[in-house]
Amino acid sequence: LRNACPNNAQVRAYRYLVIASQYRNPLSFTPKAMEAAENALKRIDKVVGQISAALEADVGEPSTESSSGDGDGGDQSVIATQDVPKAIQNFEAALLDDLSMPRASAAMFGLVKLAETEFKRVAKAAKSNEDASLDIAGL
Repeated sequence: LRNACPNNAQVRAYRYLVIASQYRNPLSFTPKAMEAAENALKRIDKVVGQISAALEADVGEPSTESSSGDGDGGDQSVIATQDVPKAIQNFEAALLDDLSMPRASAAMFGLVKLAETEFKRVAKAAKSNEDASLDIAGL
């Protein structure tokens, strides 16, 4: 394992690969699988960093823009009242279903995608000089 994962980032990716795999199936420890695990962790780390920075900057004022990912406008509470609870419910259901970690990981990445979409929405609004607040409470 020391030869396969010579640095901390690769050790972390290996851990993610193991935990995100279905325990009843053989582990596919390939360079492609490791690269996918590294990329998944980069996405998670980026979103966690963005949320941390937003919390430190205290930009989480309620928004009147849609945060549901459809870009049609509407109630900002969709993230907090529908999207996040649904992802958490899917995550928990996957764990209760014989520890289906691939499904649990997919549910977690639903939240990652939701956060990425929210940050992109706010960045796009800022570029066009529109007033849009980050729905940090929903995330």
